[in-house]
Amino acid sequence: MVTAASLPPELTEFAEMVAGRLLALGDSLPEPLRSPVTALARRPAKRLRSTLLGACARLGAPDPDRVVRLGALVELLHLASLLHDDVVDRAATRRGGPAAHTVVGQERAVLAGLACFALAGMEAAAIGGGLDQLVSRTVAGLAYGEMLDVERAFDTALSLPDYLELAERKTGDLFRLSCLLGAAEAGATADLTLALGQFGADFGVAFQVLDDCLDFRADAGGKPAGTDHLMGLFGAPTLCALAADTSGELAELVLSPWFSEQDMPAVRALVALRGGLAAAGRLARERYERALTTLDGLVPPDVRRVLVATTEIAGLGPR
Repeated sequence: MVTAASLPPELTEFAEMVAGRLLALGDSLPEPLRSPVTALARRPAKRLRSTLLGACARLGAPDPDRVVRLGALVELLHLASLLHDDVVDRAATRRGGPAAHTVVGQERAVLAGLACFALAGMEAAAIGGGLDQLVSRTVAGLAYGEMLDVERAFDTALSLPDYLELAERKTGDLFRLSCLLGAAEAGATADLTLALGQFGADFGVAFQVLDDCLDFRADAGGKPAGTDHLMGLFGAPTLCALAADTSGELAELVLSPWFSEQDMPAVRALVALRGGLAAAGRLARERYERALTTLDGLVPPDVRRVLVATTEIAGLGPR
């Protein structure tokens, strides 16, 4: 749920309407696909993507109903990606509750995710304006990012540029779409629309790097600590530490066939010792600052304040 006190009341109301529309879309699915979708949709969530969309739409005076439908559309795409991501990562929990595949099985969870993607395509076609093509390209990017995530498993030599490409596709593309849709609905100029899309993409990468850092927290906010490492999916902190670890001690530990959750304290210690967490924090900050720079001289101060307030929900923003 969106909770930033600095967001205008209209965006808080907008988030509530988006949540209602999202549930209505989920309810339109047939059983047995409906229940895993609506169960996840009802759990508390940041709704960052739809909030960014609503913030960008404040540049003009668009049709409120269309903006709510678009907000629900991007949240539906995100929900579909979560259903699939949890299967791929074998995550046990999501948003403070059991992951769908642990309740209904992997096959049904995957099919529910596919149904959401299909439903999003139908909704995009119904809204019109060539939106279905833009949504299709974004879904293709999400799928490509998920494939890159699977392919890089246990790759302790993965370069930072390759990691960033993965983050841009897996996370940045949907943030970009959210900002593009909001700007387009507002009737923004082409230059401003492109700038907002780039803002969304860079913010998405910063958000992904920050999310990787959650694997090093015991209170991961509903995300089980150490899950990514058990799957050999090393985020920015670990990759930065691996690159700096000339001893090879960290690589030997995470590649051990006996690696388990009990080894995570040792991983955390080594990653911190090799400067991985600090380097990941700098990377997230650099991407975030780059995102804000794209707005310079283009976005009115009131809209910029709302965009920054949205980033604060994600744990970014001014310190």
